[in-house]
Amino acid sequence: MAVASSNPQSPSSDGSWQAVIDAAVPAIVALQVTAVRGFQDDTPGAHGGTGFVVDAKLGLLLTNRHVCTCGPERASASFVGCPATEELRVTIAYLDPVHDFAFLRFNPKDLQHTPLVEIELDPSGCRVGEEIRVVGNDSLEKLQILSGTIARVDRNAPELDGDFNDENTFYALAASGTRGGSSGSPVLNRQGRAVALNAAANCGSMQAFYLPLHRVVRALEAVRAGEKVPRGTICTAFTYISFPECLRLGVDKTFVQKTLLQGDSTQMGTFSKAHPPGGLLQVRRCIPGTLAAESLQPGDVLLEVAGQLCADFVLFDHALDSSVGGKVKLALCRGGQKVEVELPVQDLHCLIPHAFIELGLGVFHEVPYQTAQKNHVPLHGIYVATAGFVFGQAVKSDSVIVEINGNPCLDLRSFEDAIQQIPDKEYFHVAWNVPSNAKERRRCEGTAKMQRHWGTARAWDLDGQRRQWMPRQLRVGIEAPPETIVEAEPETVANGQLKRRCSSSGSRPVKKRASRGKKQGAAAALESSLCLVTFRTVQHFELDLASGGESTENDILCRRGAGVIVDAEAGLVLTDRYAVPQLLGDVEVTLGDETRSASVWFVHPVHSLVVLRVAGCHGSDGKPFGEAALFKDRTIEVGEELDFVGIDEQGRRLSQQVHVQAVRLGRFPSHWPPKWHERNLEAVVLADAPELANNGVLCSGNGQIHALYTITTVVQDQQVHRLGYGLPVHAMASLLRQLKVSQGPLTAPVVPSLEVQFQAAQLLNLRRLPAKLRPSEKWMAQLAATRGASRVSSALAFEAITSRGPCDGVALEGDLLVAIDGQVVTTVKEVEARLEAVAFASKRPLLEPVQVQLTLLRRGQELQVEVSVPMLGSDGARRVLGWHGLVLQETPRAVREIGPVPLGVHISQTMLGSPAEAFGIEGEFIVAVNGTPTPNLDSLLELRHGVETMGHCKQRHLRIESADTSGRHYLKTLEPDPLFWPTFEMRQDSKGAWSFHELE
Repeated sequence: MAVASSNPQSPSSDGSWQAVIDAAVPAIVALQVTAVRGFQDDTPGAHGGTGFVVDAKLGLLLTNRHVCTCGPERASASFVGCPATEELRVTIAYLDPVHDFAFLRFNPKDLQHTPLVEIELDPSGCRVGEEIRVVGNDSLEKLQILSGTIARVDRNAPELDGDFNDENTFYALAASGTRGGSSGSPVLNRQGRAVALNAAANCGSMQAFYLPLHRVVRALEAVRAGEKVPRGTICTAFTYISFPECLRLGVDKTFVQKTLLQGDSTQMGTFSKAHPPGGLLQVRRCIPGTLAAESLQPGDVLLEVAGQLCADFVLFDHALDSSVGGKVKLALCRGGQKVEVELPVQDLHCLIPHAFIELGLGVFHEVPYQTAQKNHVPLHGIYVATAGFVFGQAVKSDSVIVEINGNPCLDLRSFEDAIQQIPDKEYFHVAWNVPSNAKERRRCEGTAKMQRHWGTARAWDLDGQRRQWMPRQLRVGIEAPPETIVEAEPETVANGQLKRRCSSSGSRPVKKRASRGKKQGAAAALESSLCLVTFRTVQHFELDLASGGESTENDILCRRGAGVIVDAEAGLVLTDRYAVPQLLGDVEVTLGDETRSASVWFVHPVHSLVVLRVAGCHGSDGKPFGEAALFKDRTIEVGEELDFVGIDEQGRRLSQQVHVQAVRLGRFPSHWPPKWHERNLEAVVLADAPELANNGVLCSGNGQIHALYTITTVVQDQQVHRLGYGLPVHAMASLLRQLKVSQGPLTAPVVPSLEVQFQAAQLLNLRRLPAKLRPSEKWMAQLAATRGASRVSSALAFEAITSRGPCDGVALEGDLLVAIDGQVVTTVKEVEARLEAVAFASKRPLLEPVQVQLTLLRRGQELQVEVSVPMLGSDGARRVLGWHGLVLQETPRAVREIGPVPLGVHISQTMLGSPAEAFGIEGEFIVAVNGTPTPNLDSLLELRHGVETMGHCKQRHLRIESADTSGRHYLKTLEPDPLFWPTFEMRQDSKGAWSFHELE
């Protein structure tokens, strides 16, 4: 253990800078701080700063308030001045509510190799012309030493981005060129004392701003004594103006020259008789709704405080801090007249939030003092630090909620009472304003939807004595009545036919299509069959959403598109993967003026097809949703004219005539990071693609649908490009057959797949190959006898093979697939049809793989291979794990399609403010924890979390081995934070509903 020396090393008497640095460096620490939640206008996340020891015996560090943040945090200090670079946990000992300084506490006994030294504070040493050194973690390089000379000591507090701004204090100024990471560094003079605290810098220049230490020293004395630091306020911000400006505002010249400059008002503050003040304090702004706002006016010049002359923020602060709970008398000059007012002094600590509520990944607390002061709003209402999923549908972060369902929300208690009365999945009314936005300062109104499955609702309260955040769970959103849905047993295939669900009354009669009167055309025919689909998800759970094209509703990612009703009674709607890119999200369908919730029931693993299940269509009291559309599978010819019917972002129907340019095997763009992309589709390409709609249908004039129209997006050179194409009905024929069943329990469809990606190999190019690589004349003739939709003779070549799929290790990229079970195939349509015929032709459980024989041509040689073709269910993650801030899922098929990947769980997102972000977990896979492999989510949950013994000491860290898609491995340590980051699991049940459970 390090022992504090009774005579710590001090600078030499000759003022050598080397001696100063040698003495100070052991007291410098590099701070690693993680804001675990958004709070006030701070965003969650990890950042760095500097601190230094000011009391070695008590283990007190001084740093900036903005470094340690004012909300929940986790912090550690590295003593970078010694080779051992010991790292200790630190906690907040005192946080000033307004001035930019804070004290952190560490345990001195935990230092083993670092000498305990402290830096003395000297507020009076901050003088113009003083040569200084700034020692700290500048640019996060642990230790840097910058030089400068104090140029000013009476600068007003700098205006910073965001709501937090220091007020009612002077700042010193020097051209030391400090940058990010040096916040909290000591500003040292030649005597080795800290004369100021580095706090801010002016980007694009060498200017640096330093906080004087007068009030810091006073607070340090109170913290040492274990006393509360009194902080008073009249909810008014002052600014320092020059004497000439004061005279122009009506201040008496005699008062300035004789009374102020020749009096004793400059004692014990920023100024002295040798360095007198050059101006006075002026009222800049008052918080609305306070007595100060009624009594003071902007422009008033302060003359006296509590009967004493005052031209110094230090004296002003002292007067208020000494009068907390009482009143203070002010004398001001207003338009040349002396005005006296008496105002109550409030406890500034009480105007800073010490509690917040979490709901749907959002953070809400009372309006903080800084927000009210900077944006000129009253100190009531609920500040939205992070909007999250529930309120994010209407409200932006940095807003102030004033009303919910007609109930005023003046404080956190009224807000809590209001949200607890809202049933789950119900819409509610919310009123708010955005104080920082001039266009939205007015009252805004909208609706939001209560969602229980986006996290646990909690209220957090700060224990002031221990500086610990204490949670309590809230019961938010009354449980909605469950849907009545009959579950099905797995189907089987018998006698070559798929067994259908049937009711006791036999087959369901075909519903007659309603007469449409004088309405004509495809749009009229599909009026009751085409609906608007809205998908929303929060950015934390963006699992399979390819970048580009989505709109951002505040903190929520939103997509809209068209859906086609395929079964009105069962509530089944067919849409695409652009409109609904993943399972995890909130889905709604709108037909006319009726909107219902829906769940993602099935996502096609190969094509852009998604089946939604609409709520309210099931059970004895179920109500059908619209009318089922008619699909007709036929060959679409090049040059043919079709009707396009779609829906735009606002829900308006669009209709236009389009022309087919081509029908060919498409080459669809892939994404990075890997996401699902279309493949193995003979797509319909339009010559005049619709621009205002994201998707829709291609149909004949009577409304018979021949193809779905969808888009995919690709980002090139930072530009988002939209590529539209049509999916012919034959690509969804098997899916529609499995959905078109009689009444009874629903069974999810299955898709037989080789899990490969094909590309067309034209016979013309194959004939040009050398004889030993060219297919035999026999196969060339058989392949030429069949032509695909493109009318060009071609064969199918393996372009990509999914890792761990049926063809992995059997086929190679470049091989030609020429036959399945002896039948020649030359198009992806024929491949799908053949696999479906085999899959549904034998008596076996439907989910069991089917054996097929493939005929391959490899470098001119014929190969016969047998593969086990899986029956793929719905694509996408039905189970998501939140583990130390990592959003994990089983490795998606889209990732395995790019090639061999490590055996582990896939990292989809890293949540800001989490241990995973703070400790810099790299890669895309977690492959082992503490040396134990983690091939799947269950193996990760089975691991023993917490303390592990290693050698002679107990470890509170976990050793995380990760890997990326290239096979590189990484090893990092991570310290769990179960209070703020417990392990949670989200699951989708067979009905499509998601649930959220914390496992710790």
